[in-house]
Amino acid sequence: MTATRIALALLGSALLPQISAQPYDEPDRGQPGDQMIQDYLRLETEKVEADFLGAIKSAEEWNLARPRFREEYFDMLGLWPLPERTPLHATITRTLERGDYVVEMLHYQSRPGLYVTANLYRPAKVEAGQRLPGIVYVCGHSGRGRNGNKTAFQSHGIWFARHGYVCLVVDTLQLGEIAGIHHGTYREGRWWWLSRGYTPAGVECWNGVRGIDYLVSRPDVDSERIGVTGISSRSTVMARPGRVCIDG
Repeated sequence: MTATRIALALLGSALLPQISAQPYDEPDRGQPGDQMIQDYLRLETEKVEADFLGAIKSAEEWNLARPRFREEYFDMLGLWPLPERTPLHATITRTLERGDYVVEMLHYQSRPGLYVTANLYRPAKVEAGQRLPGIVYVCGHSGRGRNGNKTAFQSHGIWFARHGYVCLVVDTLQLGEIAGIHHGTYREGRWWWLSRGYTPAGVECWNGVRGIDYLVSRPDVDSERIGVTGISSRSTVMARPGRVCIDG
């Protein structure tokens, strides 16, 4: 070890006792204006919560309005009417065995010619005929080059597999293995996309919907126990009533 490294190590050890994390559950009020910001956010949250559903005051009223809200939601995504559920042509290109879990590298077509790359994580040992709960994990926008942004979140897929789930971690366009422009309106000024009824969010949503379809098609997945989670805005995925739990 060089003298410089020894000096840095000693300096670091000397500073450690002075470094402490913010106590758990204690709000940050160290800067001028912090309390004002917290009070403002609390008041705004109370306003939203007080009239969250507007004129809807019961489950019955919600069930009557729900079909219209659902149609409006998909229309805003450029997905109404919903595209045809064409054959997925799912293909597993490689399988990796990692002791207590297995990784399947695969791709499927959410629409003809629109390939979605993904890694599927599952437990290594499953009883014959056992059907496990499935998870679609939608990645955030994390550039990882040719291997796809799914590799940034592989520890999450491993966690699900080790806890008895079949987890499909799905790439996003542009930052995954599939080339394309995802940030067209954000970065490229392609506002004409909207007039054509196209939105990047809609494409990612549909890719996730077909990811659910793929999980349901597998013999080792329980179609009545499907969940969705992920990072960032890609957690927007269509839910199948009574089947899918969505978590952002």
